[in-house]
Amino acid sequence: MKTIKENIGAFSIFILFFITGFAFVISFPKLEIQQYINSFYHPIGNSIFKFITHLAEGWLTVPLLIFLLIYNWRKGLYIGFSYAISSILVALLKRLVFSNFKRPHGFKELIENKEYNWLYEVEMPSNLSFPSGHTTVAFCVFFGLALIIPNKTIGTALVVLAVLVGFSRTYLSYHFLMDVVAGSLLGIVTAIGMYYALRKKLKLQF
Repeated sequence: MKTIKENIGAFSIFILFFITGFAFVISFPKLEIQQYINSFYHPIGNSIFKFITHLAEGWLTVPLLIFLLIYNWRKGLYIGFSYAISSILVALLKRLVFSNFKRPHGFKELIENKEYNWLYEVEMPSNLSFPSGHTTVAFCVFFGLALIIPNKTIGTALVVLAVLVGFSRTYLSYHFLMDVVAGSLLGIVTAIGMYYALRKKLKLQF
């Protein structure tokens, strides 16, 4: 409970995102949800989300881990282990459990829909949709950081950023909303699980 109280902002943002997303997922077909989100397509939003969606990739996470290892190796190890575990879990789920789950570009109904907005300048993947790896990593790393940094306002902002990364994945048609919702939960569970597993050994508590 102490951890929740100290990070109430970060937890609240995740819970709001998860409940809202989950409510949509269980209430409407995934293709219908995807087409609805795609209806908000706008060139400016497209440009913004094309940048945000890559914030969970190695060009940012690897330098971040190196910085943390130099600045505070204990916190760096925590984020590094969390990142590694979440990535492994995503790979196993994608390839061994949900390997037949297609992305939006794998559905003929969306491809043949002339009103649907695709990113024609990039190659759109069609398979290995569930769960969203980018979303999982974003929530794992950013929520993990929220748990270990003293400034909880920044921690809350980091979780908002994770939400934007997750939303970008379905806005840009890389994933369905269900992939993103599942990825957010997996990322959060991994971050919290690793925090409680390592907080005493690595002295992560303030």
